[in-house]
Amino acid sequence: MAKVEVQVRSCFCCGLSLGTIFIAIYALLLYSLLSGLALWGLSDTANYGDTSHYNSCEAEAQGLKDHKIRFHEGTTTLVIEDSTTSYHCSWGLYTEEMKFSKSPRYSLLLFNICLYVLLVIASVILLIGLLVYSEWLLIPWILLMVVDIIRGIISVIFIFVLSYGNLARIATGIFFLGLQLFHISILIIIIAKFQRMHNRNTGYDDADAADKQYDQRGGYPTATLPSNLAYSPQLRRDGYGDYSPTQKDPRYYDQGYRSMQRY
Repeated sequence: MAKVEVQVRSCFCCGLSLGTIFIAIYALLLYSLLSGLALWGLSDTANYGDTSHYNSCEAEAQGLKDHKIRFHEGTTTLVIEDSTTSYHCSWGLYTEEMKFSKSPRYSLLLFNICLYVLLVIASVILLIGLLVYSEWLLIPWILLMVVDIIRGIISVIFIFVLSYGNLARIATGIFFLGLQLFHISILIIIIAKFQRMHNRNTGYDDADAADKQYDQRGGYPTATLPSNLAYSPQLRRDGYGDYSPTQKDPRYYDQGYRSMQRY
């Protein structure tokens, strides 16, 4: 059976050990923030449904939101909206699932909140695993991150599909697509750290073994050893002497042959 290993010697900013600690802290902060935003979106969806933000964001994306009229106590007010989009109509497409209407949005937000909370807990476990050098404590974070990357890519695809050609929605989709690519890179780094920790804890240091193997392939002897190869100076001198043209060719050493060639 083939063995697949991920060899990463350093992170994008520092060594692998320090880089994985930064990744764990980054994930802890990011998913704590996403958990709060998703809870906010869930509360708004439960209380107001589509009337608070979704309807206006859909009208904005389709170019239907130019102005609106409000009636209050016999007074008519004309409200002209500016061209800037709100948080809910841009980043809220990802953090609050504002690209969907109430029913699917509520269910997706419940799933997202559970996943984000688990990733916060897994990030704490990841930090502990790095500090105590236990590779098995990295497994929960790796598995949950795979799930979140798949969920994030699907979410980004729907942002593009439901963008209606709106530049703000397209820009939001591009940003969060880049976020998924970044998460793939940090996932690879954590997997590489897991393999290095596992190899060292089981008595096989992959980094040291790779360095030794490189030294054996690329090393050169410091002293000249006796050689029987054909290119050694002594063998070249003796060997080529036997095949010297002046010794083997009769045109050079046989005077009779040279005399016959004149006639």
